[in-house]
Amino acid sequence: MSLEWNALDFSYPQAAPLLVGWQWQAAPGLVQLVDGLSAGKTTALQLLAGQLQASAGSVHIDGQTPEALKSAGGVFWHEPRLPATMPPGTTVVADWVAQLRRDCPGWDEALFVQWQAGLDLAAHSAKPLLALSTGSLRKLVIALGLASGARLVLIDEPTSGLDKPALAFLREGLQTLAPHLAAQGRYAVLAHYEPLVDAGGAVQVVALPAP
Repeated sequence: MSLEWNALDFSYPQAAPLLVGWQWQAAPGLVQLVDGLSAGKTTALQLLAGQLQASAGSVHIDGQTPEALKSAGGVFWHEPRLPATMPPGTTVVADWVAQLRRDCPGWDEALFVQWQAGLDLAAHSAKPLLALSTGSLRKLVIALGLASGARLVLIDEPTSGLDKPALAFLREGLQTLAPHLAAQGRYAVLAHYEPLVDAGGAVQVVALPAP
């Protein structure tokens, strides 16, 4: 089982290449994509989500393309900064949670309750998404993604808008969760400018190539 990028090339129209011949491999667990230059992290996640197409090379998750995994419901990709990936802003938090409970075969209610408490989300259950702050919306996406049971969970800039208690819980929670993800054959891919959790065991760090 592995997540593989094989000689991947990508560039936006009329722009310099962003990724050229990128080659790397990761085992199940927590995978941290880091890039201090803020160049390419979101693009890398969009390629993993099957939202963008590479001009050369390939991406495979346990032998499947992102598109195939996505069509089978195996990808969790909801990015608050990209409205097209999110439910309508009028969606009530509790309704979105209920929908995912129904639609995600691997939903882990105990894990969701744990992260809901750790990130102080319960007070927002009756609110529409558009009423949530940047930090609260980010916390919600993190909790839902990790509890979804999806084989591939993609989270961009996980610390955006988080307060200190939430950040501390995030670091500790990811460290604890990583071996469980690995044992389940799941991947949680986080994109950030630096690692949030030290590499080792079920925690991997992958540096994006300089453009």
